[in-house]
Amino acid sequence: MKKSRLTILAVFCLICAMALSLFATSVKATTMEFGLQEYRKAREDGAQYAYKVSDKYVWKIVTYNGQTIDYDKAIYCLKAEQGFYTSSPGVFKQEYDTSYDFKNKTSMPTLPVAEEDYNSIIWLLNHAYIQNAETAVQDKATLLANAGISGTIELTDDDLDVIQQLAIWYFTNKEDSVYHTDFAGEPSLQVVLEAKKASDGGTEDYKAVEDKNRDRWDQMEQLFKYLVTNAKSATEASNANEAPLSLDKTTPAVTAEGDNYIIGPYKIDKNNDTPYTLNVKITDRNGNDLTGKYTLLDSNKADITDKTITDLVGQTFYLKISADTVVADTIDGIRFSMNGTYTTTTATYWTSSTNNTVQPIVVIERTPQEFSDNNEVFFTVSGKYSFKLVKVDSNDATKKLQGVEFEITTPTGTQNYTTDENGEINIADIEITNPGVDTITIKETKAPEPYKILLEEPLVLNVTKDLLNGSYTATDAELEGYDENAVQIQDGVVTITVANEPKIFDLALKKWVSKAIVTNEDGSQTVTETGHTGDEDPEPPAKVDLGRQDINNVTVKFEFQIKITNEGEVAGYATEITDYIPEGLRFVQEDNPDWYTREPLDGRERVATKLLENTLLQPGESATVSLILTWINGQDNMGLKTNIAEISQDDNEYDLPDIDSTPDNFKDGEDDIDDAPVILTVALGDTVLYIGVATLAVAVLTAGIFIIKKYAI
Repeated sequence: MKKSRLTILAVFCLICAMALSLFATSVKATTMEFGLQEYRKAREDGAQYAYKVSDKYVWKIVTYNGQTIDYDKAIYCLKAEQGFYTSSPGVFKQEYDTSYDFKNKTSMPTLPVAEEDYNSIIWLLNHAYIQNAETAVQDKATLLANAGISGTIELTDDDLDVIQQLAIWYFTNKEDSVYHTDFAGEPSLQVVLEAKKASDGGTEDYKAVEDKNRDRWDQMEQLFKYLVTNAKSATEASNANEAPLSLDKTTPAVTAEGDNYIIGPYKIDKNNDTPYTLNVKITDRNGNDLTGKYTLLDSNKADITDKTITDLVGQTFYLKISADTVVADTIDGIRFSMNGTYTTTTATYWTSSTNNTVQPIVVIERTPQEFSDNNEVFFTVSGKYSFKLVKVDSNDATKKLQGVEFEITTPTGTQNYTTDENGEINIADIEITNPGVDTITIKETKAPEPYKILLEEPLVLNVTKDLLNGSYTATDAELEGYDENAVQIQDGVVTITVANEPKIFDLALKKWVSKAIVTNEDGSQTVTETGHTGDEDPEPPAKVDLGRQDINNVTVKFEFQIKITNEGEVAGYATEITDYIPEGLRFVQEDNPDWYTREPLDGRERVATKLLENTLLQPGESATVSLILTWINGQDNMGLKTNIAEISQDDNEYDLPDIDSTPDNFKDGEDDIDDAPVILTVALGDTVLYIGVATLAVAVLTAGIFIIKKYAI
């Protein structure tokens, strides 16, 4: 009895030990026998085909059930040319007894591929075509479509299997140019050869696929590039094997636009790179199909004519339904439903617990999955509109005016408003309870500097309200006594854009000769006032007659007055005044301490002053500066001398340009430039000064002298 108990105990311990052994290593598996076959499963023509890349075999990995070979599993080598031999020479079989979940890195004690290539290999396995999968037909169509292969498909299932194997080796055999070659920055497929083994056992030599069927070769190369290129950019997130699509959770809105309802935005988010099928159905809330009754719109609400909803995955879009359809079919809402299929991929990595040199292989299988999503939106009736006033510069509509004050009366009452930083006043949610016309009065009470007030009388805006598409809304608007283009209506918002004219900045210059000063050799001096004011048109020249004997013995000076007047509506400064000295007169610094010389202009001597740069001229105010020029003695230096002055720099608080003049451009006809003439002659007697004597010829000469000087000198 004791011996029997010991026996039972021993058996129990053995059973426990075996159980513990099984739980201790979850990766231990039933032994499987994998083998290599040069020729693959027979095709429909009864023949088997083998492949090489360059001079290397692309073996087909099979499993064995006794002596029966199973070609149907999707099995790939993770490393080309690593050992796959038993102790029996020429027998390409290997027993494997350990497996891991290849898609779970933590399950494997050692990663059988380089860490940097892991995500790329997973992407290839997730997207591989598996011939015996339940979803094989759809998987193949999706793979080829994504690779851009259309029309007549020349590729065989064996071709796809070989290309997928070579794509894996591109990453795991980087040191071997047979498997890993790039050309012009793209992955390059080496020469692929094919041999046929007929059902009667006869074989043919390996021949390049390119020579047998050029179109087939081109499709093989295109598929290889697609797989490798996309696998390179794979990430852990893009490899996620969960539902690839979901409906964006933003609740669509319904808006009435013209004679239509616009519903949206909608968006189907793409969550990962898993291939999928997608079906979308648009119905009313009772399930009635609305196909043919709606129009697709893009993110800008423009019609889409060449795409379906399934083409818009990842993009924002809208639906448009006519109001007549909504009324006729009594549609009170929209139900957006989507469903589809995708597959999850199982990747089992096989190895040996006793031989770490065996070829690492992975077996992939597909499991079909389904996904679905939907949302509903109700039609709502809006009985409101909004009013927006936009204030702009009359010369630049892109310049919005902040701080303009208004008194505005709407159906909700009278209130004071001020334009914001966008130049806007927004009055929202003006309720509509019945059709008709709302009158809105808009009175500008204060304009910002430097602008004029809009109008003394209020603007009157008449807003027409109508029932449109089952909702009250503003359908028309007219702004009395103002530009009809200033009014717009969009999305239930009545917008008027009104402009303020900036105030005028205008500085004018007048110049005249105020006196002539003749100093004799003995120091005696004669000063003669001209009595001119600058308003003479034309101003007669100040004339000095010199006795012939006095030409070199007298000093003749002319004092010029230059008056700056603010003829505009904005205060400003004449920050610099420039004088153009005529030939025959000269500038003496001691006579003009507030003036300085400037660079010549076309050989003409210039001087300038900033005497008024800090003198703020209010509208209507004037300020005057004077300049003394000296005659250059000489019998040959007689006749008319015309002195010209111009505002060469101006300024104001608002940086407004002068309305009718450009400083320092030396242009006749502008009001910031003027001239004053003097004339010297030789008399027989003593020096005589004549002021205010101007013959017609002198007047004509005076009027033309500026043009002559400007363009001829």
